[in-house]
Amino acid sequence: MKISNRRIHSHAFRGVLAGTLFLCGSNVLASTNQFRGVNWADQRDNFQSGVVYVSGLTSTDTYASASVMADRVVGQFVSKLGSNGVRMPINEATVSTYWGTYTGAIDMALTKGRVDLCYWGKSSGANPPDMTAWWNMWTTVITKYGANPNFYAEVFNEPSGYSKANLLTLYAQWLQKFPNFPRNRIILDGSGLAMNVPDVGSDSRFAECLLAVHDYSFFGGTDMTKDSQWANHIKGFVGNYSDRTIATEWGGPMSTGSKNGVTYQPMNYNVAGTNFFEAYIRGISQQLHDWKMGSFYWPGLRDGDWYSMTTRSGTGSSTNLTISNQSGVDRMHYSWVDTVATSIQASGTDAPLSARPKLTSVGSRLRLEFTPQSTGSGSMKLFGTDGKLVNSFHLQATANENCSRSFDLSGIPNGLYLADLEIDGRPTGSSKILLNR
Repeated sequence: MKISNRRIHSHAFRGVLAGTLFLCGSNVLASTNQFRGVNWADQRDNFQSGVVYVSGLTSTDTYASASVMADRVVGQFVSKLGSNGVRMPINEATVSTYWGTYTGAIDMALTKGRVDLCYWGKSSGANPPDMTAWWNMWTTVITKYGANPNFYAEVFNEPSGYSKANLLTLYAQWLQKFPNFPRNRIILDGSGLAMNVPDVGSDSRFAECLLAVHDYSFFGGTDMTKDSQWANHIKGFVGNYSDRTIATEWGGPMSTGSKNGVTYQPMNYNVAGTNFFEAYIRGISQQLHDWKMGSFYWPGLRDGDWYSMTTRSGTGSSTNLTISNQSGVDRMHYSWVDTVATSIQASGTDAPLSARPKLTSVGSRLRLEFTPQSTGSGSMKLFGTDGKLVNSFHLQATANENCSRSFDLSGIPNGLYLADLEIDGRPTGSSKILLNR
């Protein structure tokens, strides 16, 4: 059965971001690009034996102040980056001693989209030192958030301390421990540094779970300077399981930094690359795009990290995020497939009203151009990330005559929107528009 992608995207956009559309088992999953997220990380890295403090939070915060910080940080992930989800770390100490504060940030983030809570060990390759404490941590988390449809549980970040057999046993025990938690909201990292997805995906016990892959430039080599080399690199990690895999970590330099004694200035990822970093960002984003695979870029915010997509300034309710590298944002959007379309492409036999409708935003004006095949009245509607109607613009169209309309968006804040065009009640096309004036 052929289904119009345009209509699927339209309904998915309204449903997913409102937390009402959920993934089912692998037998019905075609892609995961409804996950358009970024990581919110600790400046020290998320591998900690003590409490994890995502950038902007400290030991002196309260539930209320953590909520304010998440409103500013995650809110700007949405408005400035166009994301609909955030990946946040947990560990035993954070849940046992900082939970009353941290839930302020998590609760606020859940009002803005998906939240992937992921367990991190004290260091890379470190397994939980106390399994009773580990299970207590997850019990607290599932009890608190298990019923929230925007909550996802990533059981173990980069579980390289486990052999394949032991990792599969741990995952199976997790499913047995929480039998009522929806399998389609469980994310299981591939073995090693989340580099071997087939090890987990091939096990029928996890057929209804989502899978996670990680890939970084340091997983390959500095001699890999072609986009195609990096596309093939991540293909080797994912195998035949791209339809239910999410890249919960991928990222590269977004500001000035150095590696191996070489200083790199901010790079333009919108042009063909000349070094391995540029090839990596372009190649990975291209492959995610081709797979229609969702992702959580690493990181959306991590203070002091040259990979960070944003830089934080201010405090409390005055916290502001500044985009570090617009070309990096562009490639991230490209990887998400359908969030950066600048034109509406009519498709399917249900809506052949226009051969090439085009929608572009310039400043505070939204311009629509198309040639309808019938005469009638219509509308161009804007929907927010919560699925609610933001504005509706009336228009009149005449068959076979070029229709050009300009709409004033000055009263609409920056952010991600769905523009939906209809003529005489018939769908003509839809497009995701990211306003960032």
